[in-house]
Amino acid sequence: MIRLLLLISVALVFTGCASGPRPSSVDAKPVTAPPASIAASTAAPAQPSSSAASAETTPRADPIPDVNVSSALLYQLMAAEVAAQRGEMGAAFTVYMKLARETRDYRLARRAAELALQGRAFAQGLEAAQLWHEYAPGSNEAGQTLAMLFASNSRFDDAYTLFRTQLQAAANPTEELARMQRALARTQDRAGAFGLIERLAQPYAQSAEVKLVLANGAQAAGLTARAAEEARAAYALAPDSARAALAAAQYLQASDRPAAIALLQAFVARQPAVADTRLAYARLLIADGKFDQARSQFQSLLDTDPKNADLVYSLAILSLQGKLTADARTYLQRYLELIATTEALRDRVRPAEPAYLHLAQIAEDDKQFPTALEWLRKIDGGEEFLTARVREAFVLSKMQRLDDARKLLRTVSVQSADEKTQLILAEAQLLRDAKRHDESYKLLTHALASTPDSVPLMYDTAMAAERLNQVAVMEKQLRRIIELKPDYAHAYNALGYSLADRNLRLPEALQLIEKARQLAPDDAFILDSLGWVHFRLGDLNLARQHLQRAYDVRPDAEVAVHLAEVLWSSGNQDGARKLLREVRAKEPGNGLLKSTVTRLRIGL
Repeated sequence: MIRLLLLISVALVFTGCASGPRPSSVDAKPVTAPPASIAASTAAPAQPSSSAASAETTPRADPIPDVNVSSALLYQLMAAEVAAQRGEMGAAFTVYMKLARETRDYRLARRAAELALQGRAFAQGLEAAQLWHEYAPGSNEAGQTLAMLFASNSRFDDAYTLFRTQLQAAANPTEELARMQRALARTQDRAGAFGLIERLAQPYAQSAEVKLVLANGAQAAGLTARAAEEARAAYALAPDSARAALAAAQYLQASDRPAAIALLQAFVARQPAVADTRLAYARLLIADGKFDQARSQFQSLLDTDPKNADLVYSLAILSLQGKLTADARTYLQRYLELIATTEALRDRVRPAEPAYLHLAQIAEDDKQFPTALEWLRKIDGGEEFLTARVREAFVLSKMQRLDDARKLLRTVSVQSADEKTQLILAEAQLLRDAKRHDESYKLLTHALASTPDSVPLMYDTAMAAERLNQVAVMEKQLRRIIELKPDYAHAYNALGYSLADRNLRLPEALQLIEKARQLAPDDAFILDSLGWVHFRLGDLNLARQHLQRAYDVRPDAEVAVHLAEVLWSSGNQDGARKLLREVRAKEPGNGLLKSTVTRLRIGL
């Protein structure tokens, strides 16, 4: 008697092998694939070996079977492997299953399972895995694979029996349960998978770690309220655990952000040295719009880790959001110094280009145009290259160098039609800003002739036509956009607003704007249009409500002027003047402001 010479060490391949051909001679019943994460190894395809001792590398209780090797058996094994190499998984599977039953060799059943799953014949994979487990009942790998195949096909009772045995034998049941949860999270029936994890967790349910496993499982199943409940229970059992605090805040924030913030605030107060919880707390504050408080937390983190470039950059962005431009400039320059000089960062590439863009914007806002150009010209490639060139053109235009700006845009090398369109739109905007509306319109119509179905070009062409009072052209382009892209909210809004502003077809205008609001309910400009059409229809109260909400969302000058006119018409002249004075302070040259004040004869 000699041992079988074939070494079976190919890893189980599940859904990750989507490119593998379906077995041609295997009855491929529709069975759900198990997740790839249960693969037990990643070795190369099986090859003959003279060492039987390496037949299975993982510890096991099952002896390697003795098999009489005949020339016929060896020939069939070699032929099956050749078939597998050619992608004929069905033929190879059939041979291995036949030989596995004849020899009762678990290695052959395992190889049959691998071949079936590589070929995405999951019913046959389950059949082979059952045979593998029958011949090697002490193999953890066989038990885990069969359990996952059962679970992946919603046979949760069968899976439970196998998983429970594995848990009972595990040195650390909590870690094993967490591994099972991560694997089961990839099954199709996630609610059923969570029910299985609940059953398995019952003997250990009073552990904070197991509560976190249940929280993760509930979240994976889409049970957000249950996830938050389990995470809070874990935190109650282990109030000094940063992991429990982070999980509780993470799952709680979707339904109750203030409670999540309060939880992390309390934890940070008790354990101020834990960086992860302070960082999560700061990020929640940002999400809640509490930029000053978030900035304070980031500064505390930076005090502890002064060479952390990520923290410095975060503080720069928070300073920009808080309109603290001097601080933002300092942090951005410090960030650039850190990524250029800090030893610890040499193996971690951080881009400088976003910082250059922000520094250029700060200089531009301060009317330091030459400095803005210096920052922008540092960007000579990469993802921000096109953005930098467009910004450079706008800065040149503000320096009264419109011809240079247009020349720059026309000489930029583009990689796609979309990039070319971006440059055309930018040039058209430069011409609009210069009040050269005829040239802007001609540029856009010429570009649109070459790409007639470009939605961005159609939209800007429509807006250019509207400025020239070519209402028919505007309407034609906007209706074409709606036809091509029926979920494009701004096309409905632009057409509805243009009609309302001209006191034309007001019921239709209202219908168009309402459609836009359905598609983008919180868009400030759509809310502004909605208020304006109600003003045209004579409903001052509803107009004021929509315009006030729009102004709260986005304090834009045009929204403010519209709201001021409604207030003026409602008799609230003091409120109207206050708003108009605010607009004048910010944008003294605003055209809508000037025309409204003149038309209503408002003295400011």
